[in-house]
Amino acid sequence: MRITLLTPEQARQCRAVFEGLNAWFSRLREQLVTLAKHLIEAARHLVPLAERLRASYPPRRDRPAWASPYGPAPKGIR
Repeated sequence: MRITLLTPEQARQCRAVFEGLNAWFSRLREQLVTLAKHLIEAARHLVPLAERLRASYPPRRDRPAWASPYGPAPKGIR
C-alpha cells in the first residue's frame, strides 16, 4: 500500500508508530497465550470435581428442562 498524501517524513513517523503498535500487540498476544496455558493447567484439576458433583446431583425429572420454577417469563420480555 502506498500513501501519497503524506510527506516522506510523515510517512516515516507513521511507519514507526505502526511498528511500535505491531510490537506491542505481538507481546500482548504472547502473554495471552501464556496466560491461557496457565489457566488450562490450573483448571485441569476441576474436571474430576465437576464429574463427581454431576454424579452426586442427578438432573431433576419433575419438570421439563425449559420450565422455570418461577413461572412464565413476563410478557414483552424476550
